[in-house]
Amino acid sequence: MTSTQLDHIVLLVDTPFFENLPAWVTDNFTVTPGGYHTGQPSRNKLVIFADGTYLEFFNWYDTPPSLDDENSPMRFWGPKPPGLIDFAITDTTHSAEESVGTANERLSEGLEKDAGLGVKFGKPIAGSRKKAGGAEIKWKVTRPQFSKGEKTPGPELFADGRIDVPFFCHDVTPRTDRVPSKDKEKTAHPCGAVGIAACEILVPKHLQTEYACVYSKILGSKLEPATGQNLHTLDIGVPQGPARSTVVLRVAETEKDIKRMHERGIGFSDLVIAVESDGSGSGTRRPLGFAGIGSTIWLEESKGNR
Repeated sequence: MTSTQLDHIVLLVDTPFFENLPAWVTDNFTVTPGGYHTGQPSRNKLVIFADGTYLEFFNWYDTPPSLDDENSPMRFWGPKPPGLIDFAITDTTHSAEESVGTANERLSEGLEKDAGLGVKFGKPIAGSRKKAGGAEIKWKVTRPQFSKGEKTPGPELFADGRIDVPFFCHDVTPRTDRVPSKDKEKTAHPCGAVGIAACEILVPKHLQTEYACVYSKILGSKLEPATGQNLHTLDIGVPQGPARSTVVLRVAETEKDIKRMHERGIGFSDLVIAVESDGSGSGTRRPLGFAGIGSTIWLEESKGNR
């Protein structure tokens, strides 16, 4: 069982959305103010879950930093359109340097190494934001570094830049400062949300095996045989409590998925949020909307593992 944990989900939103959250957000979730990031024109609001993970509404309130600004690890989100764009993993039992070192070792091991996709991780970069009261929260972010590998997809599958694997986020100040997940008022949600059940990643069919290999090495999760013909489900922990989460690699086969992958690139497509079960164990799943961002976020009744 991997010690790697899901940290948070990045949902990029425009300024009208950020300043006037739609009903599908406010009717379902308790939203916690975040703050302003240091050194770049961005801010956030959070939906914090009892399992220690959170959904981040991330907004550029001015021109994003240049893509060659190496001190700004969030610069890669600048060209992206609103929607689910990225997610962070962590390990609360190891430092950033240890976690990243271990992941890079796995990506260089065996005949398959990084499966020819050209993936490794760089050095941790310091980041911070200030809360409304002035308190500064600090962390380290480690982003993937990409190269042209033997099986790296072409630019047509990386719309507006490559973000096809997660990044690491490790706390410098106490994690509870950044993620007050023990505050029951902040983690109580009208929809009954208790945590993140799954992050779904769209990948091309001809690279299903390669992406499953790379994700397995990054997460430190055992690579199980594909579920059916088009899914690999990988285990990942959460920062708080006994629950587990999953990362699901899903082949883009339908016309809708293929269109989405070409418009937004290989990567994060859907978020599944676990909600309290009614006891039936049915695992009923429904989207928060039928179009736009809401259609990519799902509520699913917990199946008893929370």
